[in-house]
Amino acid sequence: MAFSKIAATTLSDDIISGKTALAEAPADTDEFLLSDAGTIKRIDYSHIKGGGSWELLYSDNVSSLGDGNKAYTDSSMFSSTYNFYRIYILDWEPQNDSVDMNLQFKLGGTTRTNNYRFNLRRDESNSNNVNGAYDNSGGSIRIMEGCGNGTSENMSGWFEYQNPTTDTGRWYVTSCMYAGIESNGYTIGGVGQGSCSDSTGAMTGFTIAAHAGGLGDYKLRAYGLKQS
Repeated sequence: MAFSKIAATTLSDDIISGKTALAEAPADTDEFLLSDAGTIKRIDYSHIKGGGSWELLYSDNVSSLGDGNKAYTDSSMFSSTYNFYRIYILDWEPQNDSVDMNLQFKLGGTTRTNNYRFNLRRDESNSNNVNGAYDNSGGSIRIMEGCGNGTSENMSGWFEYQNPTTDTGRWYVTSCMYAGIESNGYTIGGVGQGSCSDSTGAMTGFTIAAHAGGLGDYKLRAYGLKQS
């Protein structure tokens, strides 16, 4: 039977469910049908997907990263697609006991090893005193401190950047937070911030390393946020 028009009564209930599922986020040019005040129109996904949501960009589970490979380096994670980036280090258990985790930037195509400034708080469950570390001219930014490597000792935290691929002429600043169990079994945590005054070039990567021994076991998850 030929139809000159498709009406509601001619559509089967499985008109959608009977088709192959996309099984991933639509591309910006994928099209949807909608009713615009009673008139059927099509619209690209790019106009309705919105912004302000975190997207998982990278995931890696690492085990037994020893002293010979004590650093993790990424040089392809950042792009102009996202305005903010947050990198989580989860369930970190270093190769050695009482270990700090340090961060370096790759700026202007070069991993920078000088002119870092940071301050990292250290709050412990056995004291109401606030300790920590700071440096006004060092080789890296400390983002976690004093992680134990016993059976029940580990640490998790995150650090983040804003617009890393844009050279605004300003030094890059990162903020961080961590919590876990330190080498004496105490609960430990803190917040911090740091910068590198070696270059204002675009950030294209980073390196994390244990200050002694290997990084050991950890999970890395990286997220990007589109502002709009």
